[in-house]
Amino acid sequence: KAIVEKMEEHAQNGLEYADKCYISHSDCYEDAREVADLIEARFPKLKGNVEIYYVGTTIGSHTGPGVIALFYMGNRN
Repeated sequence: KAIVEKMEEHAQNGLEYADKCYISHSDCYEDAREVADLIEARFPKLKGNVEIYYVGTTIGSHTGPGVIALFYMGNRN
């Protein structure tokens, strides 16, 4: 919930955000899907569904399993 609240605070146009959103995760698809569901419910103007991907080997080797990264267009502040 905290990562979704940060998106609400920093996304272009707040809850009116109308661009793409991506999640990368490391061996925690169910958690990533739950975050995506929260985002899709809270940001009804999203451009398509949240796309979910695995992190690459370089990032995964540094973070280990259980990381979720959220990508969206932020405001300039």
